[in-house]
Amino acid sequence: MNPKPILVIDVGSTKACCVVGRAHAIDVELLGWGLRPYPAPSTTWPCDAAMVARSVEQALEDARVASLPDRAIIVLSHPQLHHARIAAQIDLADEPVAVRSRDLVRLKTQALSQALSIDRDALCLEALGYAGNGFEGANDPRGLIATRLSGTFQLVSMPLAVRRMVTQVLDALGLELERLIYSPQAIAACCVEEAWLSKRVLLVDIGGCGTEMAVIEQSRLIRTGSAAWGGVLVAEQVAKTCRMTLDCAITESLEGLASPKPSVKQVIERQVGVLQQQLHGFLKDDPLPHAVIVTGRGALMDGLVECLGQMIELKATLGRSRRAQRTGDLATQVGLTPAIGALELACMQKGSDPFPTKRGQTPSTPSRLVDRLLDRTKTLLTEYF
Repeated sequence: MNPKPILVIDVGSTKACCVVGRAHAIDVELLGWGLRPYPAPSTTWPCDAAMVARSVEQALEDARVASLPDRAIIVLSHPQLHHARIAAQIDLADEPVAVRSRDLVRLKTQALSQALSIDRDALCLEALGYAGNGFEGANDPRGLIATRLSGTFQLVSMPLAVRRMVTQVLDALGLELERLIYSPQAIAACCVEEAWLSKRVLLVDIGGCGTEMAVIEQSRLIRTGSAAWGGVLVAEQVAKTCRMTLDCAITESLEGLASPKPSVKQVIERQVGVLQQQLHGFLKDDPLPHAVIVTGRGALMDGLVECLGQMIELKATLGRSRRAQRTGDLATQVGLTPAIGALELACMQKGSDPFPTKRGQTPSTPSRLVDRLLDRTKTLLTEYF
């Protein structure tokens, strides 16, 4: 009996793509895929749900899968993501007891309630380590004995408007939201080689309107950050400086640091310098990584991957899923990689999600929203009355 197919939709700043696959005992089978750019390039993340829904619908048609699931996994990033390292603590009992799975869920819920503002929701919450009275730095504290439990987490939050837009897109397609996955998590699942799992890896995902940076160690995102730098933003600077249309500037910018036009090359060199400064600031307080993976369609600018590798004095590689090699040209392979990675991640974590999304319910549960409303009301009353 074949397992049910899984649908993953990648909502990017310049394109929407989908991948349909099926998890087997030792492998993941790709059943179909499709990628469609939005009608016109834009320097802002798409907020038009109808336009995104049309592109997703076309990508689903390109996938040519006879029977689609009624739920979809969404993988995305966004220019207005917030990144923070947070800590939380809960009491377990008056006497020492064993830490249980539900205690970890309660601790994460406590951390989110403390850290999230009323207009934001969690996109990624990565546990960095747990401690209790009797142990410290545990990756998995279940079964350890303590009366209290504390944890440190890496939180990536997004505007609630993004979730609403995603929900509107799925409603237009007759689908429900299964879960949201942060794009570097998905890319890491299919691009970080087995030999690098125990080492520090820097992942740089260059999209159209933003760049996501993540340090990965032992399959965990131990540090994340964003930069306002992307392929379309660079093309916009080329268009303004060299007085050409945005469509022409996008084509010219793909020649990158090897551009034969001095004016275009000069603009791109300045823009690459800005990205290098962002990466320096991101890495300045941490040890240098052992490997660098650069991905995203913005990384296809000629010479960009090598230039970023020289900055860190390591060889940088273009990240793409090995499963994407038969999907089309290089741009298509790189574009489909986050969706394929999310499919692999979903298959590996099937049944183990600490925040499962029940049918008709999002992870942003009403109870947590009420808690945040009450906390905000208490703060206002304290400050003004």
